[in-house]
Amino acid sequence: ISPASLTSQLSGAVRGMPSSTFRVPGQDGYSVWIQLPREDRRRVAQLATYPIMTPVGRVPLAELGTITTSPIASVITHQGLRRTLDIQAYRAKQPITRLHQDVVEALRGIELPPGYTISYEGDIKQMTESFGRLGKALILGLVILYFFLVPAFKSFVHPLTIMAAIPMALVGAAWGMLILDKHGCMPSFMGLILLAGIATKNSILLIDFITEARARGQSTRDAIVGSVRIRTRPILMTAFSTVVGMIPIAAEWAIGLERLSPLAVVAIGGLLVATFLTMVYVPILYSLFEDAQAAVRSFLGRPETAPVDAS
Repeated sequence: ISPASLTSQLSGAVRGMPSSTFRVPGQDGYSVWIQLPREDRRRVAQLATYPIMTPVGRVPLAELGTITTSPIASVITHQGLRRTLDIQAYRAKQPITRLHQDVVEALRGIELPPGYTISYEGDIKQMTESFGRLGKALILGLVILYFFLVPAFKSFVHPLTIMAAIPMALVGAAWGMLILDKHGCMPSFMGLILLAGIATKNSILLIDFITEARARGQSTRDAIVGSVRIRTRPILMTAFSTVVGMIPIAAEWAIGLERLSPLAVVAIGGLLVATFLTMVYVPILYSLFEDAQAAVRSFLGRPETAPVDAS
């Protein structure tokens, strides 16, 4: 008897094999499978007496060889031409970032045999890659914004004053996520990009008014005070209208937009903090940069010239 014949008979006894077809009028037939009863195939020792059909008759399996056990992989998976052992899990309500932290903590201290490594795949890998792409997009956007503001304000310094509102907005975004117990995710990162644009726009309103006032001959202090006094109302209207519009999304009242709740929380928290900090710190930074430029011009012996309105 060949090993293939022996294997097929033993596999049919343990796993089952089709023996006939049950015919139903007007329908496809159903295969009828037969196999040993569960009580007769629970242990390896019970298979020793299983009769194997040979050309000379039925012979017990134990007469044809020695039965040994050896663990093997029933399914072999590969990734990058390397064998993998995939451990999969499904989450219900726990955020993927916190679930990943729990997994990393559970695996801490495990010593792997030589040649073995642990990698995190699935949602966490996709999220990490997406965060990297969004981070590059944010940096590229800030660089492009800076070089757009340089010719608009004819200065290499004041665009930095305008963009200083972005770190202030990040403070409010962090507070909002901590207070409302939101986690870092793709929508929250998108909210940071949205927040950076709105916070920068408020600073542009202030610096633009200051520049125009100084071009009319006002002093730096008078221009700053007048800018804050006049621009406060439109800045507050813009910020609070955006906050009110984001409340249904943040509170998960908008059906179908529940997953964007972190985005709204980041936008609301960042705007509330950045709006008030912008009214204070951006004018202060503008004054400090102007004093620094005046000191540099005085050190170099260049006369200080007031801005001239090109129009």
